Amino acid sequence: MESVPGIAMSMVGKLLEEVSWEHATSYRQGGRGRENVLSAEVMMALDFLPRDRFLGAAIRAAKGADHARNVLAKEIEEAELRFLPGDMALAPNRSGTNQLVVQPDALITSPGSFVLVEAKRVRSSSFQPQQLAKEYLATMAHAATRTPLIMLLGAAPPVLVRGRGRMSLEDAISAELESVLLRANNEELALEGLVERIHDVFCWITWTELSDAMRTQAAGFASEDPSVDASVRRLANSICSSIAWHT
Repeated sequence: MESVPGIAMSMVGKLLEEVSWEHATSYRQGGRGRENVLSAEVMMALDFLPRDRFLGAAIRAAKGADHARNVLAKEIEEAELRFLPGDMALAPNRSGTNQLVVQPDALITSPGSFVLVEAKRVRSSSFQPQQLAKEYLATMAHAATRTPLIMLLGAAPPVLVRGRGRMSLEDAISAELESVLLRANNEELALEGLVERIHDVFCWITWTELSDAMRTQAAGFASEDPSVDASVRRLANSICSSIAWHT
């Protein structure tokens, strides 16, 4: 799709671009149950809501990777949220067309944080066997000097891996890490130390926990303008309604 210089495609535009590669019949009934539709609805509202009170609250309500979450939470007002950002190479400094890539659901970036968001549908869904290892290596490669973080939205460990059942994050990633690293051909990443850092990089929040956090924040929000308060409550309630509708 041709881009317009200086103008980023909207989340709706990104969603429609994604739909164009899939069978449109899958999106009947408004795409109910589709994780990319739910993600677009939730991310759009989070992008417009007051950052610290809502997106920041979601980060603080998540579990795991405490240090990385704190770094992001402190910079949340400066953060940029990008939905369906496209291909992300596991070896970004290497040229060539045979790059191993991942396709994040969203990226959140700030001066000190690089965050990959992986969203799963409300109903049970699984990870591909190498998916988490690929996303882990891609995040580590792109974070550079920033603090890396991967946020699993709607998937709490032990995670369901296709063909392997429920696994801890460490087991799911370490089982494929060496193979993926070899395929990625990224000489800047070394296997040594990567397994030990998994628990520092991954965090998670369920859709129910996110909905609860948004409801709590909306109930406690008050400004000097009743119209602003009503607008914030509408946006926050849209997140809760979307999660309930896709369940």
